[in-house]
Amino acid sequence: MENKRKVSVLIPYKIRSGNIFVFLQKRADDAKILPGHFAFFGGKLEEGESYEQALEREIQEELGFTLKEYTFLGAYDFMTAVANVYFLEVANNFEEQIKVTEGDYGKFFSKKETLDYPMIIDGDKKVLKDLYQLLGKK
Repeated sequence: MENKRKVSVLIPYKIRSGNIFVFLQKRADDAKILPGHFAFFGGKLEEGESYEQALEREIQEELGFTLKEYTFLGAYDFMTAVANVYFLEVANNFEEQIKVTEGDYGKFFSKKETLDYPMIIDGDKKVLKDLYQLLGKK
């Protein structure tokens, strides 16, 4: 467990017509980890960083977006990483406020899409189920 990477990730989401949509990153086909999959934005803690500092730095680097407020969802122990997961409700024009600089692009997914789409790994689907349950949507 000590050899696992420590990471912080963010799930931006919006609610439209009572439905939750989460914003995920399309990872490049040549990415070292999960090539071609859709995954959360965020990354590894650097030496001396807290999970929150790493989250704020990673989101600034990957989306050009300055985080001011966000909520802790939970700590998750994955096969290769221990992740602190945070979430943030974003405006409907979120895609106009950001610039995706890592991976191919970002995309909003509905609850059904996230749970059915084969290029989202099962560990991330578990995290998303927890988010949907917390937000009280079915």
